[in-house]
Amino acid sequence: MDMAQFDTGWLSLHQPPAGAWTWEGTFADYLQKVQETPSIADLAHARIYRMIMSHGVEKPENQETPRYLFFSQELFGIDDTINEIVEYFAAAARGMDIRRRILLMMGSPGTGKSTITAILKKGMEEYSRTDAGALFAISFCPQQEEPLHLLPEAARREFMQATGVSIEGDLCPYCQWMVDHEYQGRLQEVPVKRVLISESRRIGIGTFAPSDSKVQDISELVGSMDLSTISRYGSESDPRAYRFDGAFNAANRGIMEFIEMLKAQPDFLHGLLTLAQERKIKVGRFGLFDADEAIIAHTNENEFERFVSNKAYEALHNRVLLIKVPYNLTVSQEMRTYQKMMNLTGADLGKHIAPNTLKVAAMFGVGTRLSRDAKFSVKEKLTLYDGKELPDVQQREINRVRELARKQGEGFQGISPRHILDALSYAMASDKDVCVTPTAMLRAIRESFEQHITQVKNQDLLEALKATHELYDEAAKNEIQRAFVDSFQDAAQLLYDNYLEHAEARIMHTTVKDPVTGEEVEPNEKILQDLEKALGISDAAATAFRQEMVNKSGAMARRGQSLSWDSHPKMKEAIEKKLFADVANLVKVTTSTKVLNDQQKNRVMEVKRRLIEDMGYCDHCAQELLDYVGYLLTK
Repeated sequence: MDMAQFDTGWLSLHQPPAGAWTWEGTFADYLQKVQETPSIADLAHARIYRMIMSHGVEKPENQETPRYLFFSQELFGIDDTINEIVEYFAAAARGMDIRRRILLMMGSPGTGKSTITAILKKGMEEYSRTDAGALFAISFCPQQEEPLHLLPEAARREFMQATGVSIEGDLCPYCQWMVDHEYQGRLQEVPVKRVLISESRRIGIGTFAPSDSKVQDISELVGSMDLSTISRYGSESDPRAYRFDGAFNAANRGIMEFIEMLKAQPDFLHGLLTLAQERKIKVGRFGLFDADEAIIAHTNENEFERFVSNKAYEALHNRVLLIKVPYNLTVSQEMRTYQKMMNLTGADLGKHIAPNTLKVAAMFGVGTRLSRDAKFSVKEKLTLYDGKELPDVQQREINRVRELARKQGEGFQGISPRHILDALSYAMASDKDVCVTPTAMLRAIRESFEQHITQVKNQDLLEALKATHELYDEAAKNEIQRAFVDSFQDAAQLLYDNYLEHAEARIMHTTVKDPVTGEEVEPNEKILQDLEKALGISDAAATAFRQEMVNKSGAMARRGQSLSWDSHPKMKEAIEKKLFADVANLVKVTTSTKVLNDQQKNRVMEVKRRLIEDMGYCDHCAQELLDYVGYLLTK
């Protein structure tokens, strides 16, 4: 790129307005700010909880667990886990003892542990740039200390009564020295500034990852003595000769992330224990000094089991709040995960991805994570867990099975989303196909078995692949059959309205008008039974079901609304089956006959046009779908 021609005008457009994120004043000015807005003095856990809640909460229909919008665009299918994390911060924000716990997330690789922490860290950075999330610190403090620590003990009770703000903690050694020597106790003159949380600048966010025990030093957590300054200050006990630059120091007022915590050496974990329980940092030359930070750690299942069985860590056992992070078990949410991961790579895909390709990948990925159940097969679980219904299966039965499976560890074994994205990458790179189709994805998944290290048994992989194949076969046939039906929506609505008319006539003991002769005739029981049979409704239950549908239709009519054919999930499925059955023979003929007559050719061309224009196919994958379904129907 020719840098001489690069327009830098956009830089000024993206700069914040002068003073937007800056504020400097004295401690006296800050006290006035706190009296006006007490929340600016919130402790770390309360600040994080306030940040999460500022994005809003949804209560999805037919779901007990709320959905927190702060996480909803990045994490999919683990609402129960997110709810546990938010509940932790909610309790900690109220000052309960749970804030003295290490939030330890445990799960398999790829479940989202690191993503959860990354979202919280990024969220804190952005929140500190808002008025609601403004954070202030003593200007010269190396660990962005809360200015209220300047208030002497005698004044704190009076201040709390006036503002409702409880002050916890005292000045760090460096700030205490500055107050005593530079300001001679003139607290009101101590400078205060607004600070922006930043992981890259190590302000309000600290991160530690264990490495080789031979080269790692505790100073990475708590800072170290600056030997070059000892001659200037005359003593190793002078706080000016100490570098308060450890991860614990950086994390003050925000988040301390401990990556793979249980791989750390005991010395590091003992320091973590003091920080969690006492909310203090201990270094050799100074006494304990205060730190206000939420400790978030993550580990895998094997490391956690070793940790629990090791009596040397018993003191730490009681300081850990365990949050289990399972894999997502919902196909639709798994697809969102893949789409997000693909967008993050920024790669040039180069090929068209046919409809249902990501769904096929998601079904396999989720299928490997499902426990084997005596009542439901993997195929049935893939359907039920995604919120779809099966005949004669009640929601409370699904909930019971899910709860039992969860207790038995369902979701903690299986294929990572990264495995699936690797298989998709191979399918994208293959020269065999013009675009990536579901069948190409299935081949890539099967070939990937030998390329990835996984604890999933080969038998379970094959079972998940078989279930995926069967579900895709059904979806492919439905896709083609839907494309063959002229004005599908109109035909479905007409069938539904016809059912309601005959059901009402049967209930009210009246007649219906014959659409051909115009004569009044008895309601047609076959019309009713065809759909009810597809619904799995017995003769004994038919009258009650008809009454329910008629009542619902009447209630909506009174509100000036009409009942749509797809508003009742089971009825929607029954109507689709009915319409598809009516055209099955036509589909079979036109997709399996080698030599077509002109009428059949026109019919196939019309179907391809619908697949391309209305359903997202290209010419190549539309033809492949036609050929594949033709093969299925002649098996």
